[in-house]
Amino acid sequence: GYAGEFRCAASTGRTADGKARQGELWDAWNNQHDPMVEKCTNSVISIDPEQVDSTSLACKNCGSPTRPNVLLFHDTDQNVLRDIQLKRDSYQKWEAMVEDGVANHGRRLVILELGCGTNVPAVREEGEEVLADCLGRLKGNMSGGNKEGNVTLIRINPKDAEAPTD
Repeated sequence: GYAGEFRCAASTGRTADGKARQGELWDAWNNQHDPMVEKCTNSVISIDPEQVDSTSLACKNCGSPTRPNVLLFHDTDQNVLRDIQLKRDSYQKWEAMVEDGVANHGRRLVILELGCGTNVPAVREEGEEVLADCLGRLKGNMSGGNKEGNVTLIRINPKDAEAPTD
């Protein structure tokens, strides 16, 4: 998602495995919004950020509040997680293709990180994992396989520039 994309929040009262959240506030939320959950599966609303007001942020299908259509920390919204899983699967296929190109077809890969800090290390860790995977596959190919592939990690960050030492 992006800043102008919102999704119905009716399913917020459910955990990732579909169980109702417990407590007085969650019970009240679920009593009001549970009937709308199925109706609003995958309801994404695009709103021009310049035109946002309280009425434009209500779900067009059921009137429930909306939430940003992005992954939030500890997110359990199955509609968002389903979309994320599809994108994750697509990314994994692409990553495998890139790593194969480096290891078996002499391709060169530069992993460029711009401003990825250590507070939320997911991007740094992903870059380091791809680097390690490629280097491991290249090392395994040194005994008679392709020796031309290359991978480099460039980390640009004025405060947290240290790179893996392996």
